[in-house]
Amino acid sequence: MLADFKILAGKDRQMDGRIIRRSRQTYRILLASCAIALGGTLLAACGASAGANAKEACGFVDQSIAQFNQANSEANPGLAKAQQKKALDLLGSALPLASVAAGSNGVYQALMATLSESSRVPEKLLVNALSRECAQVLPSNADQQAPGGFVPPANVKASS
Repeated sequence: MLADFKILAGKDRQMDGRIIRRSRQTYRILLASCAIALGGTLLAACGASAGANAKEACGFVDQSIAQFNQANSEANPGLAKAQQKKALDLLGSALPLASVAAGSNGVYQALMATLSESSRVPEKLLVNALSRECAQVLPSNADQQAPGGFVPPANVKASS
């Protein structure tokens, strides 16, 4: 039984060391390649989901604005207050989605920042900004500009 074990010496021992080093190096290269490929796949998936998260957040924003407008036209003060609370809750539901979208794509940071103010600022002051930001995320016509592009202020006329 002990005769089967061979003690390597000289050239055999050097060759065995080179083989082990090469196999370790090959293993490390393979592992690094897999890590890079997996990282690229995950980053691509995050970028694609940013738009979907922003659209879903804007869906909540649109529902909230509709609820807020309905609350403003309500004659019963108790019912109006309940509808305003529901509108604020819908904005709260939109904030995590907008945060994920902004983390993946900086274009959506304005939407996230405006939504984060909903706990401190009355919704009537945020409606205009939220509707404009979501109009960029959910364009209603083909002429509308995509998010991240330059939008001149309303009081400045473009020269042609």
